[in-house]
Amino acid sequence: VVGGGLRETDIAWDLARRLEGRMKAAGMEALISRGPNHSPTELERAKFANDAGADLFLSLHSDKNPSPRAQGVASFHFGNGNGTTSTVGELLAGFIQREVAARTGMLDCRTHYKSWDIFTRTRCPAVRVEIGYLTNPDDARKLGDPAFRDIVAEGILIAVKRLYLLGEGD
Repeated sequence: VVGGGLRETDIAWDLARRLEGRMKAAGMEALISRGPNHSPTELERAKFANDAGADLFLSLHSDKNPSPRAQGVASFHFGNGNGTTSTVGELLAGFIQREVAARTGMLDCRTHYKSWDIFTRTRCPAVRVEIGYLTNPDDARKLGDPAFRDIVAEGILIAVKRLYLLGEGD
């Protein structure tokens, strides 16, 4: 429990449920790989996505940091720093970053490439979104507001739609 009683898993779970509902309403199939009482490892989550034949894997997190000044939203995708990257993952991370930062006014901490297990073990494009720091009073206040989480979920949904529409009506 951090940031005024908010738990990282509760925020991420609630946001995932909000996004799941919006995706289903838009005609997409959405599966959730973890819940408030179920925290599989990244390898187990990657296997879940692979076994489901997922087209995309989104990993939603609220972060914490020893410094209360750490704040903002960041998106991550596969890349190794030597020119190898997930082109679709990078594109989706950019769309998500742009939509969430613009809609929420949170500090834009940009997109970054990583070679984390969740990226190297999934067969589909994967993006991890860090949606604020519960150890930052301003971010924690925003994340604690259900209406704010609705805005974040809507931004992520729009980003996924942009990926599949690839500029149509953008």
